[in-house]
Amino acid sequence: MAIPDTLAARLIETVKQNDLSGAFAMLGRQRWVGKRRKRSAALFEKTLGTYLPDVAEEDLVNPNDSYSETFFETLGFSSVDSIDVSDFENATIIQDLGGKLPKKLERKFDVIYDGGTCEHIFDLPTAYRNIHKMLKPGGVLIGHSPCNNWINHSFYQINPEMVYGFWEKTMEYAVLHCSLQPLMPMYAHKVVTTTNPNETGVRPRLSGDLPGGGIILNYAVRKPLKAQSSNPKVYQSDYVNRWQEAAE
Repeated sequence: MAIPDTLAARLIETVKQNDLSGAFAMLGRQRWVGKRRKRSAALFEKTLGTYLPDVAEEDLVNPNDSYSETFFETLGFSSVDSIDVSDFENATIIQDLGGKLPKKLERKFDVIYDGGTCEHIFDLPTAYRNIHKMLKPGGVLIGHSPCNNWINHSFYQINPEMVYGFWEKTMEYAVLHCSLQPLMPMYAHKVVTTTNPNETGVRPRLSGDLPGGGIILNYAVRKPLKAQSSNPKVYQSDYVNRWQEAAE
């Protein structure tokens, strides 16, 4: 897993626009990629200049390896951990997110970043509920998950319905943003937003056409301050509306 320049730009925006700080954890130990080509490099440079004007790209790179702890520390987090099922990349916390979570990890982090990990975990519902447990009240999950054109990359492709149907509707998280981000450098500036099915009563509708190449679901959700039910049932939003209409 790695952070290309387009997603690095979106991370900077999310962190700075929502004034995020504190204890940070990345799922998997993310590698730093930085600049690539043309429009994606230009997007990164513009974003860096807007939010971190005194920081150069070389200041974001770990001094002794290709990972991204320095990047997140520069964004303002007081501690940076990495969580993985294996120690093959020297993650600071070895934990199976699809298994039982130890008490010591509950309510530990202010921000968790899923930069392409959860789709590789077969027991995805357990992984998401473990993320919920690890976040402090008011904590934020930032997600960059494969959404389209990622055949055989993983077990799953995650779509906006997961953001609105699970995180917002079931877990009562606040959606800070939700959009679809192309990864092809030529489409770096193209952002496709979606409607909210909890407001419209129908499945999410896209604000524009999606280009070719891999599409990333770019979202951030904030945990409520008050604890939710430990095992709420999850249903797709538009079916719930149909059931309610049929019962009336």
